[in-house]
Amino acid sequence: MGGEAVPTKVTLSGGSLPYGMKTRADGCWAENCAYWSKDDVIVGGETFSTGFLAKCAIDCGNDESAYFEVKLAGKYSRLDATFGISGESTSDDKTEALTVRIVNQSAGKQLYSQVLEYGRRYPKNLDVSGVGLLHIIFEGPLLGTHGAVGTPVVYK
Repeated sequence: MGGEAVPTKVTLSGGSLPYGMKTRADGCWAENCAYWSKDDVIVGGETFSTGFLAKCAIDCGNDESAYFEVKLAGKYSRLDATFGISGESTSDDKTEALTVRIVNQSAGKQLYSQVLEYGRRYPKNLDVSGVGLLHIIFEGPLLGTHGAVGTPVVYK
């Protein structure tokens, strides 16, 4: 029978990443503050079973940066994820915001940028066709305001 092939789904969180896709998670000059495998990520009141978390532990200012680097090698067509500020953030100041940027690092091209506010979810379906190296970057006061990605998935 004819028709399109069903896209292959790859979850980008946890230990199930295919070998070589996860290249780095880094940020915060004092220590690593980007965590790949996180269960029960809470974004905007919704709980996601898998995801990423970006937070800073010590010596943090208001302009920290943390990123996740994923080697897509041009083999994937889209990224589905929900971005936001983690419901587990420890800051008492709920007016603090973070910025998330999705960058095709290989080409130096920004694919998406959004200022994130507490209590909101930002679901996104991004075209990542031809992207070799993808960066998911969180910027802002990461000490108490934690960046979160709920159920990040790429499709072949």
